[in-house]
Amino acid sequence: MEWLACAAIGLCVALACARPVEPGPPASPAAGVAPEPVGVDPSLLISSELMPGDVEVKCHAPHYLARCLQARAHPEVRFSWLLSLDEYTTDERGDRVALGDAALRERRQQVLDRLRADGAHEIDENWGRDSVSVTAPHPAVRGAMGLPQVYMVTPSCAEDDHEFCACERLRVDQCPAHAFCQDLHGLPRCREPAALAGCTRAEGCTDSITHAVDPRGGKWEFPSGCLPDQPGWRSLGFTIDMTTGEPRCERVDAR
Repeated sequence: MEWLACAAIGLCVALACARPVEPGPPASPAAGVAPEPVGVDPSLLISSELMPGDVEVKCHAPHYLARCLQARAHPEVRFSWLLSLDEYTTDERGDRVALGDAALRERRQQVLDRLRADGAHEIDENWGRDSVSVTAPHPAVRGAMGLPQVYMVTPSCAEDDHEFCACERLRVDQCPAHAFCQDLHGLPRCREPAALAGCTRAEGCTDSITHAVDPRGGKWEFPSGCLPDQPGWRSLGFTIDMTTGEPRCERVDAR
């Protein structure tokens, strides 16, 4: 009979293992720790490729080219554009000579006319004599971008945009795919190697060392003076040892 009892016990254990386990309550985040952003729809992060003859080549710097190509992939989104005019012409000897005021005004007017013809209406008429500032989707700007009067294009987020350029909604792993959000690398625990901490919409980052606490309470050092827009980051300021001039991350109070 002893072996029957053992068999019964084994059967009970097997049945218990086979029963579906009831899910428990979801784990609550630790007190004071901001949740990780859920991330945006990946379609927001799509871009396109530069092809021979594309006028986007006038977006000279690599990060501006990435922005132009991402703006082209999202023709429904408004962006701010700065179209810089070529202030020179070539004379009969092949030399580059500066344009006079009248010729430059005419050149600027030609760009304005093309923008309006293509549906761009938010134009800053008082921006400057050698450039045109306009807020419009990419299709309304591409024609003017291709004019010979324009030699450089600088795109940025529209000031009233609260969706496409909301960098704080991105997960950290999505930051490199968003051309209008600047990646921020820092030193976790103030030690090498550097790691991607997040991204920001800010463009005026400096070379000032600053310190911060991440959403989980870890201390970081940033060489750029900017912090991630992702929720939960807290600045600790420019904490410097006045004796050595070195950052004293390890001694910063993270309260």
